[in-house]
Formats: sequence, C-alpha cells, structure tokens
Amino acid sequence: MLTRSVWILKWVIIMIIILAKGNPPEEPIKCSNNFTNCTITNSYGAFPDRSTCHAAEAAYPSSEQDVVLIVANATRAKRKMRVATRYSHSIPKLVCPDGENGLIISTENLNRVIKIDKEKMLVTLESGVTLRQLIDEAAKSGLAFPYTPYWWGLTIGGLLGTGAHGSTLWGDGSSIHDYVVQMRIVTAGSEEDGYAKVRTLEENGEFDGEMKAAKVSLGVLGVISQVTLKLQPMFKRSVTFLAKNDTDLSDQVIAFGRQHEFADITWYPSQKRVVYRIDDRVSSNVSGNGLWDHPGFRSTPSLALLILRSTEEDQEAKGDAAGKCRNGKLTTNTLIRSAFGLTNDGNIIFKTFHLKITI
Repeated sequence: MLTRSVWILKWVIIMIIILAKGNPPEEPIKCSNNFTNCTITNSYGAFPDRSTCHAAEAAYPSSEQDVVLIVANATRAKRKMRVATRYSHSIPKLVCPDGENGLIISTENLNRVIKIDKEKMLVTLESGVTLRQLIDEAAKSGLAFPYTPYWWGLTIGGLLGTGAHGSTLWGDGSSIHDYVVQMRIVTAGSEEDGYAKVRTLEENGEFDGEMKAAKVSLGVLGVISQVTLKLQPMFKRSVTFLAKNDTDLSDQVIAFGRQHEFADITWYPSQKRVVYRIDDRVSSNVSGNGLWDHPGFRSTPSLALLILRSTEEDQEAKGDAAGKCRNGKLTTNTLIRSAFGLTNDGNIIFKTFHLKITI
C-alpha cells in the first residue's frame, strides 16, 4: 500500500498539472539551415512507436498562391508531400512523408481570417487559423461557432482532417466539418494544369461528393487553403456537473443527450461513477462570464509527467491493479473538486457533486 508521503507527492503532482499555466507546444517541425534536413513529431513529443519522422525539406506558404507553387514544384519533381498544422496533434504518423526525401508543408503562416459576413453569418479563413482565433474574431461580430473540441489551439485544417467534434445529439451534430459550406483545396495537377490545381468545393454544389471527401480527408487529398464556415448568433452556456453512481448509465445515455444540447458524460467504470455535464445554451444577456481552462489541455511540467509515467510503469511491471485504481480515484476526485477547470472569477472553485457555472 502506498505510504502517506507518496500519496501527498501524487496529489501535489496532480495539482501542478491542474494549475499549470505553460507555453504552447513546441513547433513540431524542426529543420537545419534553409528548411532542409527536417524532423517531424507531434505536440506530445512522440509517436506511438517512439520514432521521429524525417523529411528532406519543409515549406511555409503564406498565401494560396504560395501553396500552388509549392505543390506544382513537388508534383513536377514527383516528390511525396504531407501537410502539418501549427501544433500537430496527430497521434498516428499521418504527418510522415514516405521516406526521407519527402516534403512537409506547414500551415503555420496560413493564419488569416479573410472575411466575416455578419448578415449571412459566414466566416472565411485560411486553414492555419486556430480555433481560438476563429472564436475571438467571430465574437467581434456578435457571432459564435457552436460546437468545438476542448482545446482551442487546434487549426481549422487540422480540425477538419481529423474529424474533430464537440458534444451534441442535436441538429446536424457536433462535427466541425458539418458546418463547412465551401472549401478551396490545392491538389496535384497534370502538366497542362501547371502541375497544380485549385479546386473550389461547395455544399450541395457540382462537386458535392468531392466536398464530402475533402472535409474529412486526413490531409491526403490536397492542401486546404481556405474554408468557409457557417456561424450562429452569440450565446452563453450554463454548465452543471453532477457526479453519480453508474447503476442506471445505460438507461440515461440517449435520454440525457437529447435533453441537453451540449450534454457530455464521463464514465469511470473502475470507480462505478459517472460525471454528467448538464450543458445548455442561454441568452448572452444572462449574468456570468465564466472561463473554461480544461486541465487536460494545459502545458505540463516535464518533471510532473516523468514522475507520473515512472509510477505507471512501476505499477504495470508489478501488476499493481489496486494501485492504479487508487491513482485513478485520486485523479478524478481532484478534477471534480477543481470543477474540471471551470471558474466564475478566475479562481479554482472547490465544490463537489453539484457545480453550476455560466460561460
């Protein structure tokens, strides 16, 4: 059984992770001089097989015209290409070109919001724009993007390529690609096309089938240069966390999802516990101005991660299932007491079982 000092150390480490306010992940593409001899990883610092991808060269276009030129030159030279977002979050090695002679195209400089049409509630932006940029720019026009993943450091191109989503059973669902009405994508072309083509794809347009494929393409059908998304009028959300036992979970899932627009369920089967997120939109005039800074998407000190990983590996080697359960319970209890990163006034709120916040 863990000693009291070890339990205190574990609790301190978990609180460091929850309270950590760090820098964004490092740039996943690192090259020598002149953007050659490059290595590519992801924001986690390692792929599942602990390998590092290599590429001969990296390109950083800052406009659609740049993308066309880069793709044309690579096509003419018969080079294999892959696209990397600003903070690559691909766990599998989808970003890796085939072999060390490939080309990596970064969307880091494709980071401009091109146009917001307030009347039509549309926003057109480049594929390297982050979710945070989209939310901030839309808010200036009194608009909002309704369904998003937890972490706002993701880019629009990355969100689409991975099928990213929020949480809802309502309407068209919570997938980001369901709100795309137009895309511009640069693909390889024939010699007659100058070895590169710009395709404009529209919802219910002439190339609707291609549009559906390109919206969730895993980055293998071309380089997304611009995206137009459908927005909604700005609103707030009222969030309540409710922790219960899981005895009736199977009966509650569908009903709960249909009852609350942004419903979310986190199940801890080893603890026989469920945390229901009762999450609904309310008028933007409702009082409250909460902030959601989820602990799972904050930068974490390397030492804390090292200690946690060492503890997990030691438990795995010893077959210490009871220790794993104790650690899991400690983690979930701490998350619940810290309101999963939700605050009303910038301070952590330590309440259990029932917490309501307007954001």
